[in-house]
Amino acid sequence: MVIAAGLYACGGGESTETTTQPISNATTEETAPAATTEAAAPATAEAPKKDGQALINGSDCRTCHKDDSKLIGPAYQDVAKKYENNAANVKMLTEKIINGGQGNWGEIPMAGHPNLSQDDAAAMVDYILSMKK
Repeated sequence: MVIAAGLYACGGGESTETTTQPISNATTEETAPAATTEAAAPATAEAPKKDGQALINGSDCRTCHKDDSKLIGPAYQDVAKKYENNAANVKMLTEKIINGGQGNWGEIPMAGHPNLSQDDAAAMVDYILSMKK
């Protein structure tokens, strides 16, 4: 009897319940989802734009740079005056931030920041170049 109860509890016994399916007189054509003539809109969600100012403030950049006056490196406003905000300059300055550089602003080299992503460095450059007065 214990074995029978165990089989019944695990689904091994016969069920006295019957399940019924609703009967439909609809044809396959009527029950199939209607084809839409409009194409589904592609997902155009862009990644949120990174905050260059927050990235700069959270890094070691302020050790050498200020917004409006020279410290060890040039003021960000001076960088913005020197470089037009275009794709070529954003790319060049992004690479300078990541790889480091020397000679454009004097003899003191700027250390590279190889741990920064291209996106983060580009956001920093966008912020810097937006400071043009």
